[in-house]
Amino acid sequence: MNIRSPIGQTVFLLFLSCIIGFSSNLFSSNSIPWIAPELTVVEEIDTTTDEAVLVAISLEQAKSFFDDGILFVDARDEGYYEAGHIQGAMRNSFLMELIFNIEERQGKDVPLVVYCGDPGCGDSEQLAYDLKDSGFTKLYVFKGGWVEWSGAAYPSQVD
Repeated sequence: MNIRSPIGQTVFLLFLSCIIGFSSNLFSSNSIPWIAPELTVVEEIDTTTDEAVLVAISLEQAKSFFDDGILFVDARDEGYYEAGHIQGAMRNSFLMELIFNIEERQGKDVPLVVYCGDPGCGDSEQLAYDLKDSGFTKLYVFKGGWVEWSGAAYPSQVD
């Protein structure tokens, strides 16, 4: 490719920008991780702490949160939500609409449980990271999701 053409110069500048960006991240003391760390299920949960929380929880912990009236958000698509979801769970919609709907019900510093279809589904973790980036500070990811919840015959509903 001819570097003297406008397209060649654009490609060269993009390539140079990427190299500079990756290099500065690599040598920075506060670098951005290349891959998000995998969430692991915690043994004990302290919902009274003022620190930001983003952790995974077990089925028993999720049921305890449900019994305490904590809001659940279903990260699955609308069709899966309508086929069955945790009773009272909020449906995932566009992120900004979801944030607005959550904020109508509670503040950003109140515990919130996000779940998906099954342990292999990554949508709940992705949504939790998006909510964290939007200012939510007490996020709990129920990794067992709808499969574990419905298998335990816990309260659910169909829309």
